[in-house]
Amino acid sequence: MIEIKNLDFKYEDELILKNINLKMGNSAYTAIIGANGSGKTTLVKHLNALLLPTKGFVTIDSIDSRKNQFDVRKKVGFVFQNPEDQLIHSIVEEDIAFGLENLGLKTEDMKIKVKKIMEDLGITYLAKKNVNMISAGQKQLVALAGVLVMKPQYIIFDEPATTLDNKNRDNIMKIITRLNKKNKLGIILVTNVLDDTKYAENVVVLNKGKIIFNGEKSKLNKKILERAGLDV
Repeated sequence: MIEIKNLDFKYEDELILKNINLKMGNSAYTAIIGANGSGKTTLVKHLNALLLPTKGFVTIDSIDSRKNQFDVRKKVGFVFQNPEDQLIHSIVEEDIAFGLENLGLKTEDMKIKVKKIMEDLGITYLAKKNVNMISAGQKQLVALAGVLVMKPQYIIFDEPATTLDNKNRDNIMKIITRLNKKNKLGIILVTNVLDDTKYAENVVVLNKGKIIFNGEKSKLNKKILERAGLDV
């Protein structure tokens, strides 16, 4: 379980997140929505210790993010809004293997794991391609493969469909849902598009660094969405 308790986060004397309290189960599908600047990305960066609380705490399966960032990051994968921010190597299969390389895995073991992930995502045909020569949708899948190969328990998707056309948007959303339903991974989806939340079980709405709604999607109403500055 992910637990956030009494979380404040301050940046250059400005309070960005204010008294955040939240729990997410280990196979839950949670959407975090809000207008640009509401604090969504700042919040989820706390979930894999990219940021640490100014006050309060974040625990991932009872691991305190302030005390053990390495183990937290093993538990929680992060797929960035712009996949190019996390693509390291120029060749696709080498990029997917990057995290495993850092763990010191044997070459043959790495090849087996990378091949399996590429097959699961339907991107085996990209193995030898240069990451700079593939489409935005393909880059997103390569970035996701690099996260999945590390076997996290939770994955954060930070506005994963922002740069994608409708076809690729639908594809990534279906993959995210499959990872939750079939692989039982905990999913945290960050978005400002209400339609992206259709497969989520729970929705958290942020406004100016505060949670203004946390519950079942069916209980969201127009008043809450308008307060959050979201299109209804």
